[in-house]
Amino acid sequence: MLLGIDVGGTFTDAVLLEEAEIVAQAKTPTTHSDVLQCILTALDKVLPEQEKLGKIERVVISSTIVTNALTENKLDPVFLAVITGPGMNVTHKFPVTPYFVSGYVDHRGKITAQIDWTKHCDLLRRRGNNGVCAISGKFSVRDPQLEYQLEHELKQNGYNKIFLGSELSGELNFVRRTNSAYFAGAVYKIFKSFAGKIQRAMAERGVYAPVHVLKADGGTLPLEAAINQPVEAIFTGPAASVLGIEALAAPNVKSISLDVGGTTTDIAFWENGLPLMARKGAVVNGYPTAVRAFHMRSVGIGGDSAITKTEAGYKVGPLRQGPAAAIGGDKATLSDALIVAGYVSFGDAAKSLAALAELGDEPKAEAEKIVQAAVNTIRTTIAEMLDEWVKQPVYTVDDVIRGTEFVPEQLIGVGGGSLGLIKALGRVMELPVDIPKGAVVANAIGAAVARPTLSAGLRADTTDGFYIIPESGKRERLPKGFNEQKAEAILSDWLSEQTADWQLPDQEMELISCEHFRTVHSYYDTGDIYNLRMQLKPGILHKVQGREVDF
Repeated sequence: MLLGIDVGGTFTDAVLLEEAEIVAQAKTPTTHSDVLQCILTALDKVLPEQEKLGKIERVVISSTIVTNALTENKLDPVFLAVITGPGMNVTHKFPVTPYFVSGYVDHRGKITAQIDWTKHCDLLRRRGNNGVCAISGKFSVRDPQLEYQLEHELKQNGYNKIFLGSELSGELNFVRRTNSAYFAGAVYKIFKSFAGKIQRAMAERGVYAPVHVLKADGGTLPLEAAINQPVEAIFTGPAASVLGIEALAAPNVKSISLDVGGTTTDIAFWENGLPLMARKGAVVNGYPTAVRAFHMRSVGIGGDSAITKTEAGYKVGPLRQGPAAAIGGDKATLSDALIVAGYVSFGDAAKSLAALAELGDEPKAEAEKIVQAAVNTIRTTIAEMLDEWVKQPVYTVDDVIRGTEFVPEQLIGVGGGSLGLIKALGRVMELPVDIPKGAVVANAIGAAVARPTLSAGLRADTTDGFYIIPESGKRERLPKGFNEQKAEAILSDWLSEQTADWQLPDQEMELISCEHFRTVHSYYDTGDIYNLRMQLKPGILHKVQGREVDF
């Protein structure tokens, strides 16, 4: 049996599957003041009797808690130190102004300048008040020694958690790698606290199956590994909705999917029955990262979004107001507007009407304006995503032949708030709307059937005769006759070892990227440099027959 749990901003969902059949499912309100209790409540509704607990093979968690913290800008401060060496100033590419450290690793992985500690007396006197730091060097994936040296010094200064760019990504893109390290630090405490609650909940209910966290690309990480790579959990909630749709009703035409939660609406694109991938990595708060992810955006609009009346009209979100007035909230939310406008029906409509009346004018007219404001924001984001997709670089022959234009033919909606808001959006965009059976717990379904995955990179320089796997710190001499095929074999073997260590099922591996170029010195070829990245292929284990759930 597989257990999937999705902790959202408004509801916590749980699904228990056995051989692709839903054995039990539940939807319960998320209590932000006591996340542990809402997880326990969901577990109590789906867990089998005591003697069958041992049949649970794996637990997969998804959550919008980290995504919502980003959307609402509730992040922890992080000290960012970078080792750039010569080159252009990239300060404006980072979320915060970094501290620049001397020293330089060149493109070949040679340390051409050591850190001059006499220039950094202020750094050596610094004390890590928050305890979290991010370090990134321009070419540290080719030799991380300067990152290690800086890490050692900062640990002496009270930083107890340090994220290294070279360990989070084996890719060369310095800006994306640095931002990944920064955001890993910014969400670390939030995610660690959440992970602790998950571990406690499982222990209290006697569930001892391996616990995994969903990644942004649809794979999973063991919970312990995810704590050290929390940036991978940033889009775990949105990824769950994509996998849930794939499991329930993958579209056969070009489609836009929307997962409408309490705090955010997550948007993804589909073609040929599969979600489109972000070719250059996820964008977090407007900053590019090295996190492999679906081509998605999270908009700060959900059923619980706060409504603000301005001179220019209504603003919906990004802050979460709380429950709708219809179900006991103090003020009107987007859900109340959808109820009064006739797009959805739940709770006490009279309370929604009264809450909207406090905004002035006629409630139904105001409700329509509020819904329109939310729809306009989502539609603008979709337009930006379409423009971004068309303008992206062309990488394959297929792209050249077919182009990258994406013309949507339908909308697909999941999530507790999907029915009302997507109906309104479909009307404006003049597109048919599909709400699959099981939509309200799609995220938990997607989490349950996600394939476990791991990824790693390898860099080799035949001139110095060594290769390195940054995720492990492994640096070994090259075997005789080293070439691209042997590089792939070495990386595949290392991933297989990690798969066994984490007790993951054996599955297909995919080569994500491969870079090979010759090096030249004094007009002569001097060797080859290889950069590869590989992972256990993400996706779903099997399809699921959805059914309705009461909540």
